[in-house]
Formats: sequence, structure tokens, C-alpha cells
Amino acid sequence: MDFFQEYALLIVVLIPVAVVVAMQLYLYLTGERDTLLLPGLRAYPKVDLASPEPATIDAPATEDAEAAAKLDAEEARRIAA
Repeated sequence: MDFFQEYALLIVVLIPVAVVVAMQLYLYLTGERDTLLLPGLRAYPKVDLASPEPATIDAPATEDAEAAAKLDAEEARRIAA
């Protein structure tokens, strides 16, 4: 009984950790490389913070914006009525 009391907590903690490691190993052996459970096993991708040009977002065409505004106004009137 003394053995069980001493190592019961260790066994309870070890079982979930062993399951996660076994799943990680299974995924790796079956060819998965980007969806692994433990991300610490591979290098993190580098992010280039000093990009030469800032990202641009194209604004919608004026005609589309006017049509959307008109539809929104009409819908607001229908809801209010």
C-alpha cells in the first residue's frame, strides 16, 4: 500500500503526458509536419518586421460604396417601419 500512495500521483500525471507525446510521435511518423501538438519541437517562423513597403488595402469602387450605402439606408427604413 505504501508504494501505491507514493507513486499514485506520479502515475496520474504521467499518463496524460505520455498520451500527448504518443500522439505527437504518431502524427510525426505519419507525415504531419505543420499541425503537431507540441510546437516547441520545431523552430518558429521568422517574421520580417522591417518590410520595405507597408501593406496596402484597396478601397472599394465608389459606385459599389454608393450602392451599398443606398441599400443600407433602405434596409434601415424597412426595419424602422
